[in-house]
Amino acid sequence: MEKGYAVFISGDSASCRHCQEETGISLRRVNKNFKIQNVFSLKDNPLCCFIDFADFNQIELMNIVDHLGHYSSVPVILYVNGKFCSVRNMSQGFSWYKGRVGWNTIASSVIGKPSLASVPKSNSWRLDFESKLELAACGNENVLILGPSGAGKTWTAEEIHKKSSRKNSIFVNASAAEFNSGLIESQLFGSVKGAYTGACGTKGLFEEADGGTLLIDEVAELPYTLQSKLLRVIERRTYCKVGSTKEIPFDCKLIFATNADIKTLVAKKKFRQDLYYRISQLKIELPSLSSHKEDVGHLAREFALCCGVSCSEAAQEKLESKAWPGNVRQLRNTVELASTSCKVHGRTEILPEDIIFAD
Repeated sequence: MEKGYAVFISGDSASCRHCQEETGISLRRVNKNFKIQNVFSLKDNPLCCFIDFADFNQIELMNIVDHLGHYSSVPVILYVNGKFCSVRNMSQGFSWYKGRVGWNTIASSVIGKPSLASVPKSNSWRLDFESKLELAACGNENVLILGPSGAGKTWTAEEIHKKSSRKNSIFVNASAAEFNSGLIESQLFGSVKGAYTGACGTKGLFEEADGGTLLIDEVAELPYTLQSKLLRVIERRTYCKVGSTKEIPFDCKLIFATNADIKTLVAKKKFRQDLYYRISQLKIELPSLSSHKEDVGHLAREFALCCGVSCSEAAQEKLESKAWPGNVRQLRNTVELASTSCKVHGRTEILPEDIIFAD
């Protein structure tokens, strides 16, 4: 176990003492009314943060977990009666690990392993990425995410939404490549009854995403003739449904993404330059995984943890030897398959033999 200390949030000193005995970690207990920013402004950041599960109701628990995420990337772990649960896995339900053995299982995967949003910081692009991620979440500027297929463009858009003030509202993900060529306008802006043959009045993506975030993926696939209309909508922050002249205001965060060389398309006049500048008020570029292979191990551990298992060093080395032309998506799929193999064999740690590389 790594040396250091952990924070224990509870009003019960006995519970804190029991947790310390189970983990062997020095704990600093803080009461429920503590100030998070004060706890995590210390230079010697804690290894993790325990929350006494019995001391909070569900709403209080969710609020604390949410606030912790704003101030620190240290792992958050629930504790009650000698059982541990990593908050990172809560989206898949509560998975409790009991006693010292259970704690060692969680610790091997969690302690010292930062969250996907904040690691790895091994190179300059990652630092720039995280800075832009925070900037995109704080403001209402239009965001353009660029990167090869599988690099994590949708995930990046979702992270921006989750970190923003709109996180409790809807996130709408649409791909321009999947729009019906004859109905693109109605899909984007909606239509009124009788606007065209068979039209019965529909909601468009802008109406559906109102109050939340709208991601238009593969934006470079939009027909050139429609681009001027989209530009006008973005500039005015209003749209008209097909078959109507009434302007409807909208309020949503706009994020666009593409794996195309959009600057070349602009130069060839296949994508409007004015629209490009309008949608790229903030631009985030994602590299291929092959250009930052030192991050493969970090990502593999995170994906494994999301599946409720850990990833051995030998397995990480095997993954790091792969080229990953499918980028982060391919890595995630491989780790998810390996985690299934791991569980089938009754293990909680991915070994090299669990990893199967698809052709």
